[in-house]
Amino acid sequence: MRLLLIQGGFGAGGAEKNVAAIAADRARQGDEVHVAGLTMPESGPFFSYPDTVTLHPIINPDTAPGYGAQHKRLLHIRRTIKKVRPDVIVSFLTKVNVLTLIATIGQRVPVVISERNNPRVQGGHPLWYHGQNWLGRHATAITVLTERASEDMPKALQRKAVVIPNGCSPYPVSAASNTEDGINLVAVGRLDRQKGFDMLLQAMAKVHDKVQGAHLTIWGEGPERASLEAQREELGLTDCVTMPGNCPPGTWMSDADMLVFSSRYEGFSNVVAEATVSGLPVVSFDCPYGPREMIRDGDNGILVPLEDMDALAASVISLCHDDALRGQMRLRSKQCREWLDPTRVLQQWSEVIDRAALSANIPVGRKAQLGKAASNSSIL
Repeated sequence: MRLLLIQGGFGAGGAEKNVAAIAADRARQGDEVHVAGLTMPESGPFFSYPDTVTLHPIINPDTAPGYGAQHKRLLHIRRTIKKVRPDVIVSFLTKVNVLTLIATIGQRVPVVISERNNPRVQGGHPLWYHGQNWLGRHATAITVLTERASEDMPKALQRKAVVIPNGCSPYPVSAASNTEDGINLVAVGRLDRQKGFDMLLQAMAKVHDKVQGAHLTIWGEGPERASLEAQREELGLTDCVTMPGNCPPGTWMSDADMLVFSSRYEGFSNVVAEATVSGLPVVSFDCPYGPREMIRDGDNGILVPLEDMDALAASVISLCHDDALRGQMRLRSKQCREWLDPTRVLQQWSEVIDRAALSANIPVGRKAQLGKAASNSSIL
């Protein structure tokens, strides 16, 4: 099978991580795999790809918003499809999904689109959200990350929806809480409004008053750094809140006692996934979508009402004072670890891709290998 994966770019991110994993897995299965992206970092792809996977970054990229930018991206996608002539296409993220579906109008190639965020509330022009809902009727399948995301789709699209979470492997976590040095709280994410770090700082002011030695580290970079730093100073939290920037994957939890998750909305949340499969307790807003699917309230973490800063602070304070409960929560990773096992998730992706191929009478599995052998014999 000739498979084309289309993504926003080759930088860091949850969608990009999944594309790289799917590409490597399908290449191992013997597919001819191509990956297109609308941007490419100067240093090359953030995630590695096997040498057998062909990359197609946009030519003369124009990523600035404004007139003509999306037209150039659409042309790049069309040119890549014409060049590769794929048997199946898989695209990721709302805007890329819309552009891909437009680019394939009138063609018979099966298209699987993947929604990775919450399109109802994420930033951007509503035309993209409505465009995906309308054009999505022509997709062969639509993958989403949670059941709630599927339920929130229009009825016409729900019939095509397949729930596939992000695969996640555990990271090493400290065996016991660092009570002698105080409580280490951690938050991770891009410094923008979606992640709700402004609300987290408000909650941290209450935690600081009630928990001696509590310290919060916010890992990440983004456009709201300056405003968050000013808020930190205004709240008198300079000595107990640090914002060191980005960090290598997983290292943020090495000395943490709990993750505090304050997002206003998510598509899934890889950060919560990493914590729950690794045994790190989580206190989280019950935002759409993701935390409720991974956190069993009172068992491996605590869920509080969305944007309720008082409840967030109270739950963090309570868990800080309960060493025994934190210790129990560290032992409750099995259920999420099995559900988010990367091998299991890649198998789910293979099933969706293979079904898409079969819908167009493209042989998969053993039939495909036999077809290749017969073709090679006729050439020889």
